[in-house]
Amino acid sequence: MARILILAGVTLGTLLASSAAFAAGDPARGATAFRTECGSCHTATQGGPARTGPNLFGVFGSPAGSRGTFRYSPAMQRSGLTWDEATLTRYLVAPRRVVPGGTMSYAGTGDAAEAANIAAYLATQR
Repeated sequence: MARILILAGVTLGTLLASSAAFAAGDPARGATAFRTECGSCHTATQGGPARTGPNLFGVFGSPAGSRGTFRYSPAMQRSGLTWDEATLTRYLVAPRRVVPGGTMSYAGTGDAAEAANIAAYLATQR
């Protein structure tokens, strides 16, 4: 029984530590990463245009696939996601894993720290 409790505590600690990593992004670095990684397809300024992808200004707190008149994939619309730093970070690391069948052509950063930085930057754009 004690062994199970120890394993449960270690697992919980690992989950909490990984969740904290998602919230630890640097918005200044994220602004730079957004321009290079996302800027050819997305804007993140108030009133900015949609490009190949939607404008991401004010994306935080909104359900995925629901903003504006952008034509989202059915997979994104039914994903059930709500954009916050942790969800966006996971998505930016590997979009196709988080929303299978989505149409975003970006394969992802593969780097949780860079993704957290971009998510932190987007959190400031509201």
